[in-house]
Amino acid sequence: MTTATQIVDLTLPVQTGMPGIPGIAFYDKHPVTVRAVSVISAAQRVMLEAEGVDVAQDADVQASMNTVLTLNSHIGTHIDAPRHFIETAPAVDDLPLDRIVMREAIVLDLSHKGPGEGVTADDLEKTGIKPASHQVPVIKTLWTDRAWGTPDFWPRMIYLDPSVSAWINDFGVPAVAMDCFPEKAWWHVKTEPRERGVNHRAWLKAGVIMVQFVTNLAAVDNRFTMIALPLRLRGMDGSPARVVGLKSAS
Repeated sequence: MTTATQIVDLTLPVQTGMPGIPGIAFYDKHPVTVRAVSVISAAQRVMLEAEGVDVAQDADVQASMNTVLTLNSHIGTHIDAPRHFIETAPAVDDLPLDRIVMREAIVLDLSHKGPGEGVTADDLEKTGIKPASHQVPVIKTLWTDRAWGTPDFWPRMIYLDPSVSAWINDFGVPAVAMDCFPEKAWWHVKTEPRERGVNHRAWLKAGVIMVQFVTNLAAVDNRFTMIALPLRLRGMDGSPARVVGLKSAS
């Protein structure tokens, strides 16, 4: 990477209270916490609390600051491995990193979609973008930018129609990224059971790695280099990820 390259962070911040899908026991039972359990000094505690950092009430004052995390594999910006929906499929630590690291990404701009609307294969076709087999298509609605952290985020989610996975898979791509939910908001609107997870299953069965809830896509070019790195969680179904885009500095 040269000095003429700009790094754009496409990752949501990881912090206590990150919202999972509402009404789903999994998220209610395992809430996200990112909490400092020791601080260097009382003054540092005051500083951290002023920054909105979660500090344990009984945090020790000692020579170093330390943090304890309670996360799940499908919260915020994250990567789904095939094992998420397919019993014997590869785990997140088995993913070929060359599919999601230093890959050319190509943006399909659907940012005209309104709250609660769906993205269809016809919508993707109308963008005029035809992903090459070495590219990662990035579905851009800007919903995460507009609504993350607001009451509208989950109830009015922009979603992907079942036709989207078939359209993407026809191009033989290594991965797909998006800033909305892969299916209709089945936790909020009436859906058929077969609609739940339909795109997840189609992509993961085809070995297409899913990079979900990226953000800040307005800051990258329509083509950019993507780096998406999951934690190396042995045998697991997915992972929180740090996702960045590389673009030429103006």
